[in-house]
Amino acid sequence: MIIKKQDGFTIVELMITMIIFLLAMTAASQMFVGLVTQFKQQSKIAETNIEGTVGLELLRFDIEQAGYGLPWGMNGLAYVEAADDQATWWNTPAADARIGYNDNPNPPRAFVVGAAAGLNGSDILVIKATNVATNSAAQKWTYSSNTGATNTLKTWGSGQEDLANTDHVTVLSPYSAGQQRVLVSAGGAYTRAAAANTSSTLTLADVAVDANYQPLVNSFDSTLIYGIAPATAANNFISMPFNRADYYIRRPATIPARCAPNTGVLYKGTLNHADGGHTELPLLDCVFDMQVSFALDTDANNTADLWGDIPVGYTVDLIRDRLKEVRVYIVAQEGQMDTSYTYTNPAPIAGCMGADMVCINDNVNFVPTLLKAVTVPNRNYRWKLYTLVTTPYNLK
Repeated sequence: MIIKKQDGFTIVELMITMIIFLLAMTAASQMFVGLVTQFKQQSKIAETNIEGTVGLELLRFDIEQAGYGLPWGMNGLAYVEAADDQATWWNTPAADARIGYNDNPNPPRAFVVGAAAGLNGSDILVIKATNVATNSAAQKWTYSSNTGATNTLKTWGSGQEDLANTDHVTVLSPYSAGQQRVLVSAGGAYTRAAAANTSSTLTLADVAVDANYQPLVNSFDSTLIYGIAPATAANNFISMPFNRADYYIRRPATIPARCAPNTGVLYKGTLNHADGGHTELPLLDCVFDMQVSFALDTDANNTADLWGDIPVGYTVDLIRDRLKEVRVYIVAQEGQMDTSYTYTNPAPIAGCMGADMVCINDNVNFVPTLLKAVTVPNRNYRWKLYTLVTTPYNLK
């Protein structure tokens, strides 16, 4: 009987095989990790772009609507906007710094700007109009007309368009005592008592039965009625005959972990009639800066000749007559931190030459004019400049 020799793998052969297998696995895992990282980065970039699109469209709408429903003459009536004044509000969630943006008792300005008053020297943009609030009543309007011996309150025949009887409203006379768009009142309907929240209750039902808000009989005239807010148990009054939305960057106590240091959240803060505080709506995460520039026609020839801040001393009338365009520039992080990426200034111009800078500039007459050079806090992030160019349609 012949016993055959059985050969096997030697230790050396097994070790070589294992090393080759480990190298292959390492290469495959590194490729897999790279693919996952790239997918995550692209997902975050796409998420940022979607946030930017939605948030900036909301900002664009409010800029376009600035001035809508605002009274041009207050008819001697006072009102209340914000109440407190603490300079740290824009950087912390606890306090309130909006006194400088109040217009009481003057007619409200469509735009007020806090230049370099926000986080990282960003601007604060305040927009006033009846329809910049997010409630349903603020998106509606109607009118009361006189056709001889009777007054008629116009209804549109749709629950989506008609104001409810309990909705708070503001009433304007198109022309009164030589003034346009004068606030109509009956005994101080917009004055809020210090100790009670029930002193102002002007609703559509009040307008329908109170002759003070109706055109004179046989005048063949009209009054304009704009919705402000729905009446609720907690908000049974309006403190001002318009709504107000503030746009600003604030770093909240909790911010997405992917955001770079020193960035914040771009908010739309709608001013509450009940307490003068904000109801905040976050629009875009990881924002480092926001700058606002206005195109003004200073010589009244219907052509813009000045770009920048609204000059000190510009009255509400001058803003209506001279403002032609609003430009908003937002520097925000795109995606998340990427150690394999180094940001480099994509479009350096004079005054903005550093590799870690973002150039915020106006191309006025095709000539780049530097507004601000922003130095980014970390170059391992992708930084994007959003540019919004908008024309307000409701100033006049």
